Amino acid sequence: MLKNIAERSGFVREVLVLTEKDLRKLNRYQLLELLIMQTERADKLQTKLETTEAQLREQELQLSSLGSIAEASLQLKGVFKAAQDAADMYIAAAKKQAESVIAEAEEEARRIKGL
Repeated sequence: MLKNIAERSGFVREVLVLTEKDLRKLNRYQLLELLIMQTERADKLQTKLETTEAQLREQELQLSSLGSIAEASLQLKGVFKAAQDAADMYIAAAKKQAESVIAEAEEEARRIKGL
């Protein structure tokens, strides 16, 4: 009888849609059966909600991790830029010092040659 009432009233995504009049026609057993069906559906929805929330937390963690990786990447980029700038300065200073030593050596060679 419950199925007949359900079929008459229609289903909406597994949810039984019954009018108050239809509910009043149900006996205790049918009401209990309906209550069990609704409880099972609520349990399924609760499980689905928990699964979905867990997936959401995982995605949020991944996004947070990606943000951390991006920040670390930017920091490393800054460190590497500073290291490159320091290396460039060292090379420029070494070239300048080498040019100075070469110039002094050439000057000394001219002086010795001139004697």
